[in-house]
Amino acid sequence: FGVRFHIVGFSFPMFRAIATGLVLVVLLVPTEAKIWQNRLFSDNMILESREAYDIRPFVSGFGDTAGEAVTVMFAHGTYPTVVGKDGTWDVQMNCCDCLEDQVLQVVGEKNNLTYTNVACGQVFVCSGQSNMELPLSYVENGTAEIAAANRSNWRLFRVPHMEANSPQDDMVAVDPGTKLPATWLVSNPELAAKFSATCFLTARHINDMLWDGAPFGLIWASWGGTRVEAWAPKSTAVKCANTSGDPEPDMTGPQQYSVLYNAMIHPLTRYSIRGAFWFQGEHNVVTHTARDRYACIFGSMINDWRDAWTGIGDFPFLWAQLAPYTGYAPFPGHGDVSVIRLAQSDDLPKIGLDTTGMAVTIDLGDPEAPAGDVHSRKKEEVAYRLALQAMHTAYAFQEGQNVTNVDHPQMTPHPFPLHFSGPKPVGTMVKDGAIEVSFEYAESMYFNDTAGCLIHRGIDFHGNPIGGECCKAKDTFQLCTGDISNTTELVCVNATTVIGPNTVTVSTNDKSGVEFTSVRYAYANYPQCALYNMHGLPAGPFVMDISPSSNSKTSVVSGTFEPPAVTPPMGVNSWNSFHCNVDERKMRDMADAVISSGLSKSGYEYINIDDCWQVQRSPNGSINADPTRFPGGIKALADYVHSRGLKFGVYTAQREFTCQTRPGSYMHEEIDVQSYCDWGVDYIKIDACRGQGWPVQNESWIKFRAAIDQCASTRGYPMVMSVESCDSPDQCGLWIGKLANLWRTGGDIQATFSSVLRNAATNTLMASVAGPSGGPLGGGHWNDADMLQVGNIGMTWIEQRSHFSLWVFMASPLLIGADVTMLTNESLDILANPEVTAINQDKLGVQGVPVGPSTDTQSCWTKPLANGDVAVMLLNTGDASATVSCTLAQLKVTGKVTAVRDLLNRKPASVPSGDTLSAQLDSHDHQCLRLTTA
Repeated sequence: FGVRFHIVGFSFPMFRAIATGLVLVVLLVPTEAKIWQNRLFSDNMILESREAYDIRPFVSGFGDTAGEAVTVMFAHGTYPTVVGKDGTWDVQMNCCDCLEDQVLQVVGEKNNLTYTNVACGQVFVCSGQSNMELPLSYVENGTAEIAAANRSNWRLFRVPHMEANSPQDDMVAVDPGTKLPATWLVSNPELAAKFSATCFLTARHINDMLWDGAPFGLIWASWGGTRVEAWAPKSTAVKCANTSGDPEPDMTGPQQYSVLYNAMIHPLTRYSIRGAFWFQGEHNVVTHTARDRYACIFGSMINDWRDAWTGIGDFPFLWAQLAPYTGYAPFPGHGDVSVIRLAQSDDLPKIGLDTTGMAVTIDLGDPEAPAGDVHSRKKEEVAYRLALQAMHTAYAFQEGQNVTNVDHPQMTPHPFPLHFSGPKPVGTMVKDGAIEVSFEYAESMYFNDTAGCLIHRGIDFHGNPIGGECCKAKDTFQLCTGDISNTTELVCVNATTVIGPNTVTVSTNDKSGVEFTSVRYAYANYPQCALYNMHGLPAGPFVMDISPSSNSKTSVVSGTFEPPAVTPPMGVNSWNSFHCNVDERKMRDMADAVISSGLSKSGYEYINIDDCWQVQRSPNGSINADPTRFPGGIKALADYVHSRGLKFGVYTAQREFTCQTRPGSYMHEEIDVQSYCDWGVDYIKIDACRGQGWPVQNESWIKFRAAIDQCASTRGYPMVMSVESCDSPDQCGLWIGKLANLWRTGGDIQATFSSVLRNAATNTLMASVAGPSGGPLGGGHWNDADMLQVGNIGMTWIEQRSHFSLWVFMASPLLIGADVTMLTNESLDILANPEVTAINQDKLGVQGVPVGPSTDTQSCWTKPLANGDVAVMLLNTGDASATVSCTLAQLKVTGKVTAVRDLLNRKPASVPSGDTLSAQLDSHDHQCLRLTTA
């Protein structure tokens, strides 16, 4: 028929294919479609957008020809880009919260794509095995939920069952089981009845809790009876090699390593999401997976998923712990349900794995389910508990804090105090011959029979009579001996318990003289009794060493430091790439990447967290980090950064709230700086932002300045102080250099070239104020044009390079706003060009300025250097190729030019024969030269 076809991810003129097990499913895409997108981009789609967290939607696709222009148009916004060398294109759009019934158009040079009924809201991925697969029609109260499922702003997407041996870019058209098409569908009763109950109900509870009414998009990607290995990328296998000596199960079909990740998850990774829900583990019981192996695979899978979803940071990942089921006989060795439950608990927030949460379900077994049926119908309560975890992990509400609409708190009709966790053990101690276990989230604890107790009619699983009251069996807590790392080999005896304020005292009448080494709780497939707090939430199973370990850490900060910011600071900042999806793992990885990429050798040394690290204050007023995102605490993170030979910075705001409504420093300036000082912070960014503040702006800055100076005198080295903002040389510019080392001069930068030019223009107005000395503590004082967008989606490589050179010439701080762990070689070449960065770090410290005639197509910049050379930039600001020219006199070059250095290409250039420098430049491109004169 004269039609060519494409393989996914390649420019091969035959066909596009997806391997599904032993079957090769061929997706025919005619080559007339010169630009195309995967099936997630369809009519009715929901684009992830949340202004409260500055989460922005991404639109991505593929193209046949590198360099082909692509323009995305949506909601009065236009977003241009080009097809990259790898055949992909991406744009990042502005926040578009709650917009509905919109049209999204993608315009290429040879074809266009149009999508209707597009909305902006929240998007969640729901994955796992059969308990996530279970449809709404099966569960308790399902009939009522189905009847209420006509939700015009809810859209549901079923990812078809597929397998593949390599990561895929797209998916087949129809799910073979449910027969649902792989496209966004508007929620209705018939569709909801087939859809994942846990996924749908969790979203409904989140919507109810937030009183939001925002559009919801749910992507359902699960497969019953599958093990965790199938959902993990191949990179996970390397990290979690089987070292136990146990033979690997001989797996085929959807049980093979990575085949479901490749076919069902990887196609989603260029679609922005809010978070993920997970319900899985039963099949890893069947395959006898050891605790440490499951914990490694599951935890590594979470991080690998996040790394694959480039551009959105560490999104929240929440799961339901395995629920009880009847008719189960434990396997010999480590193939026990309790083992997998403990492994799931092992992946709650810790150093290296953050922003996770778990709904405990040990009391949600289904006594009416047939023996051996792992599918409890009590998904309503499972979903409710997952939603509570989401309030804490995804939306950063803390224990006891009122849950409100994040964007419009005053619109929340019935705010409620959040209680998201059952009792959580935090330590043990030997007291009067017994073991006292301490708990948090432990108000008014009590024991209660679980739902499954009634089916046993007065006997436990061992056949012992218990009178129908399971909690009288005294086997909920046990005292044990043996190696705690191998829970299946522990030797345990039942214990009696006494509940106290925030404690449970555990003892036994054992007279054998054995010294118990650990305490164990709810270690059974079907726990008959659980420990609850007053909010009706149970404690999850645990095994805890009786000898508490110390978590104390010692700072490694040492050495002699020069005055702060004698040249513009260089480093990284979390905001432009991660926004509120920042956490401890990402910041540690960023520090490591600054070293491994060689950026540290180029002068990049600050690792700065922006907004969203903080959540609330202690009773004494001190600020606390988000415990799910920074489980090790800020001091531990600062210590790690320092141990890598780098410096560490944090963010706050001078008003009552930060821009993301976290606690600001208003009336807490001194105590906050003292915390930063104790943690070893080297850099503090002070935003303006929301709520009440001091009547005069610099009153806050004066308080910060005094506290920072006191910190420096106490610990012997200074802290860089960056503030927002000052844009008037005749007003705040007269004194700002004595208070702060850096100050913002314009609005927040976006990843567009027009935004770059706007910020450069406002920054230039303050050029006379900047300098390398005379600032606080003898340091420098610099105009801050905002963070760099090099490496982020939005600008072409040429535009990013010009953006960087502009910041270099303006002596602006060079703070990388991209994910350093994901930078391409092209981006690294821009950021680490030693001849260009040397202009920024020049000791003379004079800010470069535009000179000569400025037009719609040309801009000339000059910057004098300490050795007498002059740096010159010729920039084409227009949308078409143009010649940019300036005279040497306009560029303030005096004397005869004897040598010219092409800084971008790092080689000598021709000495001008006349008195003019000229360059023929593509749109938004530039020439960057260093001139030596005699």
